[in-house]
Amino acid sequence: MKPRPMPRNILISNEIDAGCAKAVINMIMDINYDDDIKEEEVRDWVREPIYVYINSNGGNAYDALAIYDVIQHSKTPVYTVALGWCMSAGLWIFMAGNTRLIGEHATLMFHDVTSWATGKTEQVKQELKEAQRLAKMYCNAITDTSKVTQEMLDDYIMRKAEWYIPAEEAIKLKIANKYY
Repeated sequence: MKPRPMPRNILISNEIDAGCAKAVINMIMDINYDDDIKEEEVRDWVREPIYVYINSNGGNAYDALAIYDVIQHSKTPVYTVALGWCMSAGLWIFMAGNTRLIGEHATLMFHDVTSWATGKTEQVKQELKEAQRLAKMYCNAITDTSKVTQEMLDDYIMRKAEWYIPAEEAIKLKIANKYY
């Protein structure tokens, strides 16, 4: 009798912070570990995808990057699913999926990286440099895997505006691969 895979549904439905990142990363790592063992022990073991459901208004960029990296390096495929709202750092995580699914009524949102730089001039310069580095990574995560261009993103960045992207537009722009 073939063993069953571990549960493979992960939900991000709150602010993306260190606690969220820890929980998501641990679950992805546990599933990968379980799949590694089963690959050795079970003939013809197939890694079933992990589904990361995202219904979040965003949060901390560094915590999102930690999740992003783990998804990108997961041996077991990870499908990201945008439901409700998938905004800011949530969009960043969404872009990491091997396959990106979107609910028919979901909304994605992009905006420039937020920085809270205060202090002496040199401190502010250092914070600005780091915010620019993060912004470039965020934009690349979108432009490298969709039809969205840097010019499109720059338009919203320069206007200091949020870009709300309904599901239909997300699919047309290949931000999402298909409906959930």
